[in-house]
Amino acid sequence: MKKIVDYALVVLAMFIAVIFYFSFDLEDILWNSYERKTISNEIAKKDLTKDYTGAIPGEDIKAITNIEEWEKTINNVDYVSVVPKSIIKTDVYSLAKWVDYYTKTARGTTGRRLDEVKQTSLDISANYTPYYIIELEDGNHILAQMNRGIAKKIQKGEEIQLPLGKKLGFSKKAKTFLKPICEEMNVDTEYVLYTIDNDWEEKNEDMIFIEKLAISVVLCIILAVVLEILYDKIITNNKEKYELK
Repeated sequence: MKKIVDYALVVLAMFIAVIFYFSFDLEDILWNSYERKTISNEIAKKDLTKDYTGAIPGEDIKAITNIEEWEKTINNVDYVSVVPKSIIKTDVYSLAKWVDYYTKTARGTTGRRLDEVKQTSLDISANYTPYYIIELEDGNHILAQMNRGIAKKIQKGEEIQLPLGKKLGFSKKAKTFLKPICEEMNVDTEYVLYTIDNDWEEKNEDMIFIEKLAISVVLCIILAVVLEILYDKIITNNKEKYELK
């Protein structure tokens, strides 16, 4: 009986640790501590070869408020920003732009090819970036990709101005996965508003995963020990009460 209880307590500790892993937004903590530059159109036009996506939008950056402004935005050229009224996570993900299509084996040789697109309700891989549907000020919706921490804040009802972004095309496979929900919400699947700072994500993705995993494992061990101690105390107290009777 004691062994069954011990296993049950370990499973409970693991369950709580898994919930913590998914709810603990380390990415947002690191992102908020990152000193981003404010980029104006004037600065962006001085060096067209440099990618400023993910920076803080300057005052002269076009703020998209309606679908007409979005349609007039020149894809892969204009920098824009949006303050979404609401956001919906689609459960469709594309392989992150900073991730190689092929994994590496321990010997350094080419391994398996990663999926270009995934559809899952479990957001566990930092190698993939989610597609969101955001609502513009006029009530219309467009597709967007952004930092997960920012998306969570918008989902909680916070008014957030998205980082500097560009209107980009994306893969046919992703469009196929997104088609059902986009048709339901009357969302165009030709382009996506991409606001992710690829350089920052590439530098921090491994650290985010390793630190979250390490913290969750430590939490699991601590919880297992605490639950075991509490259980033993409850059993001991009950035995003492029974013996006194």
